[in-house]
Amino acid sequence: MNESLDKELTIVTPEQVQLQFQTAGIGSRAIAHLLDCLILLVMNGLLFLFAILVSRLYSGDWLPALADYLIAIAIILWIVVNLGYFVCTEAFMGGQTPGKRILGLRVLQNNGQSATLLSILIRNLFRLLDMMPTFYFIGAVSIIFSSKDKRIGDMVAGTIVVIEARFERMKRRKHIDKAISKKNFPILTVEIEEAKRQEITAIDWQLLQAWVERIPTMHNVRLQELAVPIAQHFSNKLEHDLGFTLDPAAYLAQLYEKLRNDWEV
Repeated sequence: MNESLDKELTIVTPEQVQLQFQTAGIGSRAIAHLLDCLILLVMNGLLFLFAILVSRLYSGDWLPALADYLIAIAIILWIVVNLGYFVCTEAFMGGQTPGKRILGLRVLQNNGQSATLLSILIRNLFRLLDMMPTFYFIGAVSIIFSSKDKRIGDMVAGTIVVIEARFERMKRRKHIDKAISKKNFPILTVEIEEAKRQEITAIDWQLLQAWVERIPTMHNVRLQELAVPIAQHFSNKLEHDLGFTLDPAAYLAQLYEKLRNDWEV
């Protein structure tokens, strides 16, 4: 899902290290929350069935005292599950709920460090306020108008919800792969010697990546025009005979697939 409301965020740690994050906007957070609610729905359904089965004990004359205890346990479990789900999952899953993990989201401190148990507890206690008056209206409004996509619970707890770099990278890779497949480039066999692979620099990779990222949006004619000098650069550096193909764009696409695991860490 391409979410235009996500925002770039730069954090400078106390050690003066710059960290780049992309905050999770209302769309991805809403989907993650919906997934968590579906999980809670299943858990509550099981508890409800348990309570129904226990209530059957009242229909007979056996074990009524045990039925009282079991119903009390069911009520306690219902409270613990619904109030503790978000706190426990975020605390023990490194700032993620199952829904957040599926969407590649994570709760962090404002300084980029892992969320503490106290901050997780605070942000989830204020979930009750964010839910008012209904359907997380206050929380949604605060996220929309926040420069860092924060709901009220995040503002009070000093937390942010970000998109994990790994998830964002995989999403971008799938988008590029889909665009390359639509171009129907000729299938080439491009071999790169290990010694030549080591000669590829960060600047070389940035040049190749910049071209590849234009594949989904750029017209084929212009894409081919830009491919010619870039393909010539790489063929000279890797000692490839560019004459074996009349399609420099196909050559670059194959190079990207060969080299990206070295650079997309």
